[in-house]
Amino acid sequence: MWVSTMNSHKHPRIVAVIQARMGSTRLPGKVLRPVAGKPLLWHIVHRLKASHLIEDIAIATTTNPLDEAIAQFAAAENITVLRGPEDDVLARFARAAEQMGADIIVRVSSDAPFIDAGFVDHLIAGMIEQGGDYVLMQEGAPCAHEGVDPFTRRALDKLMMDAADDPVAREHVTGYFKLHPDFVAIARAKPYAPLARDGGRLTIDTPDDLAFVEAVHARLQAKAGEASLADLLLLLEREPALRRINAHVKQKPVQAQDGSVGGGFALMRCDGGGKFGYGHVKRMVALARALRDEQGMGVMFVLNGSEDAAVPIRRAGFGVTMTGVSQDLAPLLERHRPDLLVLDGREGPSRAELESYHRGVSLIAIIDDGSQRRLAADFAYYPPLPQLAKMDWTGARTVPRIGWQWALLGLNPHLTPARALTPRPTVLVAMGGSDPQGLTLRTARALAGIDPAWRIRFVIGTGVRDGAKVAAAVVAMAGNYETVEGADDLSTEYASADLALCAFGVTAYELAAFGVPAIYLGLSPDHVLSAGAFAEAGMGINLGLAETVSDSQICAALRGLMADPARRRDMRSIGLATLDGNGASRIAADLAAALKEERRPVKAAQ
Repeated sequence: MWVSTMNSHKHPRIVAVIQARMGSTRLPGKVLRPVAGKPLLWHIVHRLKASHLIEDIAIATTTNPLDEAIAQFAAAENITVLRGPEDDVLARFARAAEQMGADIIVRVSSDAPFIDAGFVDHLIAGMIEQGGDYVLMQEGAPCAHEGVDPFTRRALDKLMMDAADDPVAREHVTGYFKLHPDFVAIARAKPYAPLARDGGRLTIDTPDDLAFVEAVHARLQAKAGEASLADLLLLLEREPALRRINAHVKQKPVQAQDGSVGGGFALMRCDGGGKFGYGHVKRMVALARALRDEQGMGVMFVLNGSEDAAVPIRRAGFGVTMTGVSQDLAPLLERHRPDLLVLDGREGPSRAELESYHRGVSLIAIIDDGSQRRLAADFAYYPPLPQLAKMDWTGARTVPRIGWQWALLGLNPHLTPARALTPRPTVLVAMGGSDPQGLTLRTARALAGIDPAWRIRFVIGTGVRDGAKVAAAVVAMAGNYETVEGADDLSTEYASADLALCAFGVTAYELAAFGVPAIYLGLSPDHVLSAGAFAEAGMGINLGLAETVSDSQICAALRGLMADPARRRDMRSIGLATLDGNGASRIAADLAAALKEERRPVKAAQ
């Protein structure tokens, strides 16, 4: 029997310490997000209370004011809460162990809602029986459980004395034992039969993880706290398709192969709303998803624009800070210390300011930016547009990535449906999220005489002024007119459209990726140039600057395509072949690889 050397108790005092904070960079506030009607933290506390060996439970959070909500939750649940430095999880655990008088600490992550108390007791008992200071499963033993790590006070004290400055120890605590197996005595627990199988991804780090957990509760018809992990595993054996909900999400590593901690952290700065439209936001959200879900990176947004443009960012599960065009990013970079800064917008820091940011940021990338900022970035991503031929890269540190494969679309590939078959041919009219030139009403009037056998659907963007009135005016003009209102993701509309009329922008790229032939109206001379590249490739028709194109020209172009199915088929094929929709994943992988390479010299110098 293991006897504590920390105090005079005959039996060790065992305390579960849940590490929790509101500032998750992959899903802010996740610890208090509802799961089956109860906060995620409630599920973890509720299941830990079923343990026969754990004597007490504490929540270790930070002194950040955001985490006051966690302290309030703990008070309501009569759970001890201990607060410490935000950037030092190890220090928080040391404080918790001291104040709780713990001989054995069970580190519990706050993102695993299916904790099994029987398995936790199995690990603790195995460690005590073998006299270990940390416990892992036997080599090769399958186990679906995750999120708990018992270890002794001796092991914690040794971490504080010998590894307190190590980034893995400070951030992941027990992750240090896994990377340094000789640091303390490691016990090996026997296989645990009820959970001896692969569980797949069962933690909550992203909105898709949350959707998976909700779907599981619904299928099990289980109330909060009722769904056991064993029941869940049996369900997944019967219905493996459930795993597809979050199978694409990559677990954030304890330590990257280059020796750095975790997958890194990215700050995304973009324009959105009002005069900017919503295209920058849409495509940056797609890139942020790829960085988070596929590369295991934390992401936060800095938005220059209006508050309505922040809605889709928050809906995708990312934190966002509003800023002004003249506001220097330096204080935010100093506060958050990102590994990666990505910029997408018409306004923003100067070239000189961007140069200065390199002192605190490993990599800087820009998206489709023709300004002098591009010369201060490490990477710049562009589709092959005519404007690029005039760019001078003299003196730049930048690696330009140019090609259709780098086109960044505003689509979530995991929500993209297959092409729909509709009973009526459909024209989609999309004039941008804010439609600053009022093209929706103009084209509705112009197309009123179009063949009524065709259904014409007008997208009313979330930023359109008096959008409800515009929508009402549109549907009153013709019996075959319909409206699409309040949509962030138009994937369903693209999938059911036979051709489109659009203001050139991110929507043009998305239409091409879905194989929808399109007619483009440019809002600026630059847009007209870009639309020309699409027309030259054979994906659509470029009518030129909207303010100089007549209504009769718009009608003639649309009627011509409606009457030419062979040309539409060719445009569809070219669009699908040219834009595969994987630009976000491709850029995320490119930046992750570059960040890994950037970190290597630092490790070697140490």
